[in-house]
Amino acid sequence: MRGRYGFDELNGTMLALSFILSIVSRFVFNLTARIILEVLSLVFIGLTIFRTLSRNCYQRQKENDVYKPIFIKVRDFFKITYRKFKDGRTHRYYKCPSCKAQLRVKNIKGTHTIRCPKCGYQFQKKIR
Repeated sequence: MRGRYGFDELNGTMLALSFILSIVSRFVFNLTARIILEVLSLVFIGLTIFRTLSRNCYQRQKENDVYKPIFIKVRDFFKITYRKFKDGRTHRYYKCPSCKAQLRVKNIKGTHTIRCPKCGYQFQKKIR
């Protein structure tokens, strides 16, 4: 493996995606859709092997650097969605009008003055 790029986050995601596509294809009864899912799974496995064994480390690093911010946004979206679902009865979530940060407020009736810890902006919300 000397001089080869190796395994990174993008390779891990493509390998997991190929595994998921392979499992989903087992439950699809339409032959055309099953073949498409299997081919996509094989393409992702092939790309993973290609990227792992590539000698062009600079290009593979650039690809991974493009992937990381996208992955972070998707991961944060699912984290916030899970947290909203988990805290649904006890808290409300609002976006700061200034910086668009997600703010969590206890679900107590009345008018609340909310201060954003990120930018310091204060605004009022009424909870019914």
